[in-house]
Amino acid sequence: MEYASGLIKLKAGTEDKVEEWRSTIASRLDEAAATLQDEEVQIESWFKVEIDGEKYLLWYLRAKSIRRVFEISMQLKHPIDKFHYKLMAEITSEDGNILAEPLIDIPRE
Repeated sequence: MEYASGLIKLKAGTEDKVEEWRSTIASRLDEAAATLQDEEVQIESWFKVEIDGEKYLLWYLRAKSIRRVFEISMQLKHPIDKFHYKLMAEITSEDGNILAEPLIDIPRE
């Protein structure tokens, strides 16, 4: 398994859009799960973080291939993917994508 994580710096005043994204994904979990199945994702998690007054989303993925996750997701097979990428483009600051350097991931199995 591979894993990846990063921060998405949010544009100021996009808290309502973040909540719209969260509630939409939560209400369409079957569709989101189908996307994860296609991408061979084992875990996808999202968190809100505030650092020095700046707001971020923190994401984490564990999958068979992180590269494959992004290749498959960009095909926009599921309508939820289109919604996700459109909304992310609306809320992400210009300098907003910060990838984390993977150090260790400890699965139980």
